[in-house]
Amino acid sequence: MNAQSIAQQLVSTSELAQYFSVDEISIFSHYLKSRDVDANMTLMAEGEPADCLMYLLNGKVRVLADNTQLNTIDIGGFFGESMFSEQGTRTASVQTAEKSVVVQFTLEDYSTFISQNPSLAVKFKNYYIAIKARNDDQTHGLLFRDHKKYLALIAHNEMKNSLADFVKLHVEDIGRFPLVATGTTGMMLYKETGLVLGKKVASGPLGGDQAIGTMVSTDNICGIIFFRDPLSAHPHHADIEALGRLCDVYQIPFATNPGTAEAILKYLRSGDVHVSIANQVLENYRRGQKKVLSSP
Repeated sequence: MNAQSIAQQLVSTSELAQYFSVDEISIFSHYLKSRDVDANMTLMAEGEPADCLMYLLNGKVRVLADNTQLNTIDIGGFFGESMFSEQGTRTASVQTAEKSVVVQFTLEDYSTFISQNPSLAVKFKNYYIAIKARNDDQTHGLLFRDHKKYLALIAHNEMKNSLADFVKLHVEDIGRFPLVATGTTGMMLYKETGLVLGKKVASGPLGGDQAIGTMVSTDNICGIIFFRDPLSAHPHHADIEALGRLCDVYQIPFATNPGTAEAILKYLRSGDVHVSIANQVLENYRRGQKKVLSSP
C-alpha cells in the first residue's frame, strides 16, 4: 500500500482528520509502512520495548494484559502511543482477532520525520502524548466507571471440563458478551474455545467469588453460570452462599447446571427489554437505611 492510499484511509477512518489537515496527514503517511497480518498474530508483546505505534487499516485487534482482554480496536484505531511516553516497555499485548492490515511508525521513522519536517513531527508527537495521558486518565482516574455488563463463568475444579464442554456448544452465544472468570478458567476456555476474558478475578478460595459479588452490586453482571460440585466440601462455602444471596438481592440470573445455563443464555440473547419485578425486600431495606440516616 502506497503513502497516498494510507493517507486516504487515515483521513476517512481515524481521528487524525480532527486535529491535522489532509496535507499534514499525507506527509505523515510517507513515514508509515503497511503490512498484512494473519489472525491470532501478536503485533505487540507485553514487556517488550515501546518502540513503535500502529494504525489499523483493516480487520480487528484485541488488547490483552495477563491473558485478560482489556479492549478491542477497530478500523481507524491506533495503539502503541506509549512510544512517546516515559514508559520504557509495553504494559499490554496486542493480537489480531482476524486477518488485518496495519501501518507501523517506529522511533527510527520518527527520527527521519523530525530531521526532515521538525515542526510537524513535534506536532504529531505532542498529539500522541496527549492521547496517552487521556487514555491513562480514563483507565486509572478516580472517575473511571466500567459500564460493561459481564457474563460470569465459574466452575469448581471437578466441573471445569463440564463448563468447557458447555461453552463449546454455545460458543457463538457466549462470545457475544464480555466475559469474567478466574485466570485458570479463562486460560482453559481460551485453549478450548478461543474465547478471551474481558476481566479476570482470583480463584474462588482466594476471593474470586467475592470479586464477582462486588461486580453484581455495581451492576456489572448480566448473568452468572456457576457449575458447582455438589458432592464435595469447599473451604469458601460461605462466599458461594453470599454470591447466590447477592444474585437474589439484585435479581441476577444464576445458573448452576447446563439446563439452567441454557435458559439464561436464551434469556440474555433474546435482546428484549426485560421488565423486572421490583425487589420489595431491597426497597424496604433502602427505605429503612434512609430513615436511619435522616434521624437526628
